[in-house]
Amino acid sequence: MKSRPVVLLAGGTDPSGGAGLAADIKSCSALGGHGCICVTAITIQNSGGVDSWKPVSPEIISAQMEATCDDGIPDGVKTGMLGSSAAVEAVAGVIRNRLSAVPFILDPVMVAGSGDGLAEDSLEAAIRKHLLPLATLITPNLDEAEALTGKPVRNRAAMEKAALEIRAMGAGSVLLKGGHLEGEPADVLATANGITWFPGTRIIPGKVHGTGCTLASACATLLAAGYTPEKAVSNALAYLRGAIAGSFNRELGVLLGHFPAMGPLPGSTSGGAFYKTPRFCPACAGELIKAKPHPICNRCGLIYYRNPLPAVILVLEEDGKVLLARRAAAPAKGELGFPGGFVDLGEAPETAARRELKEETKLTGASFELVGADMDHTDYGSVVLYIYRVTNWQGKPEASDDVSELLWTKLEDIPRLAFSAHDRVASRIINERSR
Repeated sequence: MKSRPVVLLAGGTDPSGGAGLAADIKSCSALGGHGCICVTAITIQNSGGVDSWKPVSPEIISAQMEATCDDGIPDGVKTGMLGSSAAVEAVAGVIRNRLSAVPFILDPVMVAGSGDGLAEDSLEAAIRKHLLPLATLITPNLDEAEALTGKPVRNRAAMEKAALEIRAMGAGSVLLKGGHLEGEPADVLATANGITWFPGTRIIPGKVHGTGCTLASACATLLAAGYTPEKAVSNALAYLRGAIAGSFNRELGVLLGHFPAMGPLPGSTSGGAFYKTPRFCPACAGELIKAKPHPICNRCGLIYYRNPLPAVILVLEEDGKVLLARRAAAPAKGELGFPGGFVDLGEAPETAARRELKEETKLTGASFELVGADMDHTDYGSVVLYIYRVTNWQGKPEASDDVSELLWTKLEDIPRLAFSAHDRVASRIINERSR
């Protein structure tokens, strides 16, 4: 696999920057991919809706896709707005001839989320015949599922039946999106492994421009990176929730926040302004509730620290054993790791190590030796970790703060730990002892 997955994105333009190829590129980039584009239509639209559009000829569509393939076969391909049966056939031809070995994600765009038409004729027959049998994953909404099956799809039972029916038409997997359901939204995934439901909650009221494009291109990027359909969809939905949580208003509609905000504007005098607590959880997009010492998510329980900040890992050894801590809060609630935590603003790493030792174990008077550094990817983001060996402490370890239990554990009995960096620290200790 390349250092980043390359995804060929075919779809229409959007002057608002919120949907179509604009959303595809942003979503792909945000998840670590590189998007190549094929323009299938020029649209005149904004966050409020579509005014008109002009198709790109099938010959030009094919030529654009071929040019990308000539530069190296991409790791995945995603199609959105195609507009006509001729365009559908042109895309299908290139996929069959040059892209059959890579994941193909089909977003069967027929109508914009605003309700405006994005096809010059009925596309469902062409999509069923030419593209659906080639698709690794198809991502219809309720209206598109009705067009493909010819049956009403307005509740969860009908969604499940429609997903299975569409999969029987030849698609590898079907993600039927339930954002237009009455009440709370829910999405259903049908794969060779069966049915998986992804229930959701409405983060903000009303419509948000570009959610379908964003979700499909996120799935495409993750499938191109090698994820299973179930994991790709789960992670793509988590990304979409975050993008919705970061959405913002324009005059006529709402646009997604595909990337984090830039931080304080010029003229800010607060040294901590970059660490202002967001409204929504970065892991699940649930609302963050004010709590001491840190805000907590009312949905998944994640404690929000002002990240990205470095963190410390504390290694205490005694009689051939090391001290492990069981987490009392998400993420990794109930799992084991070394004591430690994040470095607060204004702290030196050793100051943070001393504070975390006291907060989590109630030990004091210890000596600290910096023995290494590492990094890890967590629910909070990527963090740098300072590893400290702790000696000469006073007192008996007692679980406190966000630790529910402290365990002296023999090196040979250390289980799989909650964070990969902690596993690497344990391996280093074992290797040092075996020399």
